[in-house]
Amino acid sequence: MKIISYIEDLILSGKVLAGEKLPSESDLAKLFSTTRITVRRALDDLEKRGIITRVPSVGTFVREINIVSTKRIGILVNNHHILYGASQFLTSVGARIFTVPREHQTHGGSLSEEKALNTLMSYSVNGLIIEPTELTSKCQKLNNLLLSNFPVVFVDREINTVKKVPTVLSDNYEGGKMLGEHFRKVHKSKNSLFVTSEDLQISSVAERYRGICDGIRKQVEVFYVESIDGDFSELVRKIKQDKHDTIFFCNDMLAIRGAFFLLKNDILIPQEVMISGFDNDFVAKMSEPKLTTVRQDLALVGEVAASQLVELLKGEKIESKILLKTELIVRNSCGCK
Repeated sequence: MKIISYIEDLILSGKVLAGEKLPSESDLAKLFSTTRITVRRALDDLEKRGIITRVPSVGTFVREINIVSTKRIGILVNNHHILYGASQFLTSVGARIFTVPREHQTHGGSLSEEKALNTLMSYSVNGLIIEPTELTSKCQKLNNLLLSNFPVVFVDREINTVKKVPTVLSDNYEGGKMLGEHFRKVHKSKNSLFVTSEDLQISSVAERYRGICDGIRKQVEVFYVESIDGDFSELVRKIKQDKHDTIFFCNDMLAIRGAFFLLKNDILIPQEVMISGFDNDFVAKMSEPKLTTVRQDLALVGEVAASQLVELLKGEKIESKILLKTELIVRNSCGCK
């Protein structure tokens, strides 16, 4: 496997081009401190896959093929739209895809994150697409991979790691700003609240919040709930006590859950309190009232991230961060018809 990986990397990096000669069996055996029989097994595998061709008494040569089609990509992503976009692109270039359901690592902290990455690495993947969480930066396995220059691309959010990781995400700040401006200009919002189940240290959460504050032109109070499926009774009490007229939920699923508790406690939407979400998830237009939100093309996020990873595998330089446009979607949870 090490010899196979070494030869693939020579081709991907452009050190050995199509039609050029590879090191001899003897040289490879010496380089890896092994026998020519072991080297021959590796070359047999590469030849069966059409990557190389061997000419008796002359040598081994690189064939004119798409080397990316030999690569294995590990995907550790929560959002099914991002997963779909990444998978579509990688399938189109022939790469093999390996995923680990995020549920396996949501309750065990950083140890479970290590386990998820170990599982992916056991498939001999050549690169990773990761949707990071608050625990990802603490994952020693990931930090070790980054220090060894292993190809990794983050999606949907940035986090601090031992080394800068290329990231593809939606323009969360601009989306939040459009929401804030809409509620300020159209609805004259006076007493608003930002509700989240994630820490403001998460880049996407922080950018949405900062955009909302700039759009509405005031510092918005932050209220934390334990989780999307947690107890929202404290939020209900706060709304009744402080007479908030606007709630900016950090995402659509959180907004739908919050709306259920508000309506259950006889707080009318949007007559008594206006609400919004973020993501334009499928639930946003199925709820009643339908949810004002921000559309982000998460499938495109996955597709662009996959294309960036392929460039990394080819040894190309890529942008450190790519921001994709967002769009305000106005429905009647804010009072608009």
